[in-house]
Amino acid sequence: MHATIIQEFKKHIQLTVEEEALITASFRYKKVRRNQVLVQPPDIALYEHFVISGCLVEYYLDDNGTQHTLSFAPQGWWMTDLRSFLMKQESRYFVETVEDSELLIVTREQYDELLRKIPLLNNYFRILYQNAIIGQEERLLNVLSTKVDERYLRFLKKYPQLENRLPQYLIASYLGVTPEFFSRVKSKISR
Repeated sequence: MHATIIQEFKKHIQLTVEEEALITASFRYKKVRRNQVLVQPPDIALYEHFVISGCLVEYYLDDNGTQHTLSFAPQGWWMTDLRSFLMKQESRYFVETVEDSELLIVTREQYDELLRKIPLLNNYFRILYQNAIIGQEERLLNVLSTKVDERYLRFLKKYPQLENRLPQYLIASYLGVTPEFFSRVKSKISR
């Protein structure tokens, strides 16, 4: 199971056998069922989660209890309330499993130790966080300036493996519309 995360790191950096062993020792395997909450406000996010299999969702609940889906993490992706994890502050976002999932998790202390002992991991996470920031900027711009059908097509491009795995209400929430409106948009596109 740790081979997946080692392969992920090796996409961007070279690792020695000793470094691979250190990574394997630092990440703990966790199997979780569908709809399990991993991070919940106002708790502090204790772990960064790497998805071996399954899918996670990050969302915000507004004062009316309306869910606003921010992102998904399918196999090979990372997810946590990053601000909470890195700053040790109360979380603002929920992280929940959409499907039964297998994860590798690391605490902040273990994460910091890995960055200290394997300096090249700083490069990996810099690339990861840069891509995340760019992705969030693009998503924000899309929500503010594009029609729903275009947002949906971009969702399909970004998450091609998720369309049939996610409940429709989650995709609608991600697109910023009601499930009923999303259903109409989806029907229009499929024609």
